[in-house]
Amino acid sequence: MTDARMIARLGLSGVAVAETAATWTRWEQRRRLFLAADERARQLGRPLLVVLPRKEGWFSRSMRLYEYGPRYGDIFNSNDAAVIFADSLAHGLPAILDDSAVVYVACVLEYVTDLRRSMDEILRIAGELENIYVVTVQPWTLTAALHPAARWAGIADTHAVSMGPVTMLHKSAAAGVLIALGVMSLASGRRSVPPPPAPEPALETGLARSKPGSSGGT
Repeated sequence: MTDARMIARLGLSGVAVAETAATWTRWEQRRRLFLAADERARQLGRPLLVVLPRKEGWFSRSMRLYEYGPRYGDIFNSNDAAVIFADSLAHGLPAILDDSAVVYVACVLEYVTDLRRSMDEILRIAGELENIYVVTVQPWTLTAALHPAARWAGIADTHAVSMGPVTMLHKSAAAGVLIALGVMSLASGRRSVPPPPAPEPALETGLARSKPGSSGGT
């Protein structure tokens, strides 16, 4: 049992390390593609539109400083900030002209209700794939499977993306692995106690009697 607990704890540690590494890799990718999208917009003389979730946690908000760098103030503190909320894509954005902007989409398509319409609207605004810069949550991570708002998962290659639904089987499998490792790591195992050693035979300390005539004499 002790060996199983150790294996389970190592497994949980491995999961935590993998998730941390994936998160950092994802933010590095986001920073790199944001800089590329910003440069593309400058070259074309177009605005850069950033697609954001309407609500996000404190960690994501704080990491935006790293992601956008010096452009953070232009995006969030400007009165005419070029920001699109992801949940509005499926309804259409008629105020934005066709083929009029470079669009940066980072880790938000996973949570929209209508993926097809959202992607079509992004392509309409961008005009062509080269004007779209997209990052997705790695589909093999627990974040992709267990985020409460996750509906889609997939892979992206700078301008193109391929995504599919996050099924209940996907969520159950990911949760099952975590639960199994957690239960195994907390299980109390009984160590087998070896039986006490058998007592050693008592040693005879008395002198043996000599038989008559056994000693030599004349």
